[in-house]
Amino acid sequence: MLDRTTASGGKEDPALARFAACPVFPASLRGALLACLALIALAAGAAAEGERPRSGLMWNRTGLPAVFPLQVKSPPGADYFLVLSREDSGEEALAAYFEGGAFFKVLVPPGRYVLHFASGTGWQGEGRLFGPDTRVFKLPEVLEFAIRGAGIKGGHKVTLTRGGAYLQAAVKEQYICQVASPDGPAPVPRPLQDSRHLFRPGGDPQLRWGLHLRWRLGLRAPEAGTAEQLWQRRRFMLGSPLLPRRQAAGHGPVPKRAEIRFRSYSVRPRVCG
Repeated sequence: MLDRTTASGGKEDPALARFAACPVFPASLRGALLACLALIALAAGAAAEGERPRSGLMWNRTGLPAVFPLQVKSPPGADYFLVLSREDSGEEALAAYFEGGAFFKVLVPPGRYVLHFASGTGWQGEGRLFGPDTRVFKLPEVLEFAIRGAGIKGGHKVTLTRGGAYLQAAVKEQYICQVASPDGPAPVPRPLQDSRHLFRPGGDPQLRWGLHLRWRLGLRAPEAGTAEQLWQRRRFMLGSPLLPRRQAAGHGPVPKRAEIRFRSYSVRPRVCG
């Protein structure tokens, strides 16, 4: 047999005490150690299987992004294991675990699902659920999670209440909207300087374009003092080399205008129903 005492003090070694129940034969010491390690691993796995999961999503087998809201309001006194199965195939798509009486919300992938609930105390794993006292029920109606309108994500809110020995469920639609909100306070307008010196071309755009086109084509400039030259002066165009510069006529003070400043916004999801 394997000695379970230390070489110095004669006290029992805690590291070897876990192998006390395993019979060891000198001819197969290595095999016995492997067998004991396997038993210990199985015991640890069973203990981990019975640990209470954290409230939230356990797994999502659809491969699709979970973006649609599902909120469940339940009475206290028990834990709940929730499984969503597809309406068409019956395959399990998503599972979640939550504590009764506490706020619970999970995001669900798109599709039509049947909701299955299991409640009880003392979680024993997905195979045994809560043991022989597990209470299993499902919603009679199929819930659809899909886009509603322009960017509105449609989900559901399920409220569970106790009605004697049974649980009653009330279903209400819930939506997540994309709401635009400003990132900061409104910008303060900054006034511009006096704009009396700004040039304002006269005439209509068609006449100004005709003068510009003649200049670009290199046509002969009209002689000074002719009717054509006076006509062009009356339709003065800024930057035309065909026309001499003149003093801008005063039109009185131009009122100051505030500078246009833009405000930044961010789009955030919010529950809107």
